[in-house]
This record gives sequence, C-alpha cells and structure tokens, in this order.
Amino acid sequence: MQLDWSALLSFALLWIAIVPTPGPNTLLILHLALTADWRDVALALFGNLLAIAFYALSTLLGVALLLSAAPSLRLALYLLGGAYLMRAGIGLARAGIARRITAPRDQLRPQRPDRPFRQGALTQLANVQALFFLMSIFVGAGILGASPATRLAAVAVILVCNGAYLSLLAWLMQREGPRALFERYRPAMEIGFGVLFLAFGVRLVGRELMRLLS
Repeated sequence: MQLDWSALLSFALLWIAIVPTPGPNTLLILHLALTADWRDVALALFGNLLAIAFYALSTLLGVALLLSAAPSLRLALYLLGGAYLMRAGIGLARAGIARRITAPRDQLRPQRPDRPFRQGALTQLANVQALFFLMSIFVGAGILGASPATRLAAVAVILVCNGAYLSLLAWLMQREGPRALFERYRPAMEIGFGVLFLAFGVRLVGRELMRLLS
C-alpha cells in the first residue's frame, strides 16, 4: 500500500516543531541523565517510547473519540495521570529537602533510580492529554484519512523524533560539566524538578476541570 507523502511530510514538519516543547517526559530524562547511568536512561527512554507508540496507535484506532464521548472516564484518566505526576514531584521535592537538611554537599552521590523503564512508561501514560493532542495533529495533517501504511509511518516519525531529541538531551546532560553542576546544587535542583513535576500534574487536572466547567 502506497504512502501518502504529502500527509506524512505535513505531519513530520508539525511534529518536529512540537518535539522540543518542555513536558514531563523531557523533565524525567533530564533528571535521570543527571543522576543515573546511560543504561537506566536508555530503559526509561525505551519505556517512554513504547507508551507514546501505544497512545499514537490508540488514537488512530479511535480511542480518543471514545473517551471524548465518555466525560466521566476521561476525567478519571486525567485525575490518575495528574496524581502520578504530582506524586513524582512530591517525592523529588521531599528528597531534595532531606538532602539539604541532612547531607553535606561533598558527600552526595548519584543513586540508581527505581525501575527506570516503568518510570518512563508511566510518565508518558500519565500525560493523558497526549491522546487528544495526537488526534488533533493527525486530523490537521490528514493522517487519519490516509492509508494504513501512512498511519504506521506517522507513528514511526513520532518514535524517531522523540527518541532522537530525548537521546540528545540525555547525552548533553551526562557530560561532566552539567553533572558536576547538578551535584553541586543537587538539593535545590531536586526541589526544582519536584516543583515542575507537581506543576505539570496540577495543570493537567486543572485544564480538564476547567474544560468540563466551561
């Protein structure tokens, strides 16, 4: 089956412009790149890419449309996703506060993250709005009405672009300079990462509640 190159190119250009937008996935990979080794970062990235592929395929199969027709289920998913992001943020902030209180800065050492593959997958799945965002992009670029081969190629574009961008960020953050700077100010920076995760969770739930009330 032939590819619709016009629709695929339109989608690829849109997605390339969207990928650098900061979000929970970027935050997770940045934090792991600064605190863990490349194997853990690779596991988290793999889990993250599997989850975005799942969301993309689900959107192409009409799951986003079904959720749009079930407001209570959609709200429940947003609440679960927001709760996960807020829980991750609170955990990071508490760890940073504990370090600031109890640990001298010259004794700080990177700790291996707990189940990085699961962290990567759940961080992406928690961002439920990605389902509806993908649907709007697929519609705008003409992917939903294109051939199955074009739809699968669009999913491949997502995986390649996300994988390349997050891998580049991880590589940059695992260099000696950024890691040394992070270790120097680790308590404050972990609190900062936690606050950002918390903000992403609150925004996710807040936007959905505002949409329902409007």
